[in-house]
Amino acid sequence: LIPASNSTFPSFTVKFRNSTLGLGKIFLSEPALTVPSSSCYLVQVETGDLGEVYKIRVSCDDVPGFKGWHLKSFHLQELHMKQELNFECNCWLTLERGDKELVKEFPAFTEDQKTLPVYKYVVSVHIGDRWGAGTFANVYITLYGKRGDTGVRKLDTSLMKGRKFQRNKVDSFLVEAVSLSHLQKVVIGHDGEGYGVGMYLKMVTVKESQDSDKEWVFPLWNWLDTHLGLCETVCEIVTV
Repeated sequence: LIPASNSTFPSFTVKFRNSTLGLGKIFLSEPALTVPSSSCYLVQVETGDLGEVYKIRVSCDDVPGFKGWHLKSFHLQELHMKQELNFECNCWLTLERGDKELVKEFPAFTEDQKTLPVYKYVVSVHIGDRWGAGTFANVYITLYGKRGDTGVRKLDTSLMKGRKFQRNKVDSFLVEAVSLSHLQKVVIGHDGEGYGVGMYLKMVTVKESQDSDKEWVFPLWNWLDTHLGLCETVCEIVTV
């Protein structure tokens, strides 16, 4: 971990997915041991058996004074059996440069299992053509597939011009994640902040990449609003 200038050490959450226990979580705050000459931070934590880990998700909080960190690599070592997992990262965790993301996923590199590909899923949010259909709230989504999920992601930077999530508009976002295999459902919602927070959502469509022909469709045709339609601001939608 290499900090940007004048940056404080953030609180990191490392999530791992394996074939035995599913999803686990490790919280990292101030490092237990710092090696200044190598910009290496060591943290020792106690967990149960992690099984065969095939990916990790690293996220950090956008706290005041946090300018960003460059994550070169991530290493997990089981101290008793001396087993190691290595994750090549080479990315920034910041909203100010690079991909402008605070959440990143990385596949494990081992001799015993195939390294999974990382996709930039194209998530398109289709707003309906109704009065008050748009929203100024923050919108979040989680993609679920046969091989796990993306975790909650904020849909922040649209590939389309203009204000996001407005009436009769389609906004597309890139969500980078280790391959989920066949997608099964999404959970989408908003935080209810801002003016006109209710949203009339026609559907969500997802592609594995901008060049992919395959597309998953998640239809809703309903309100995400505390007083209309589902009377909920978060909903689960399965693919058709």
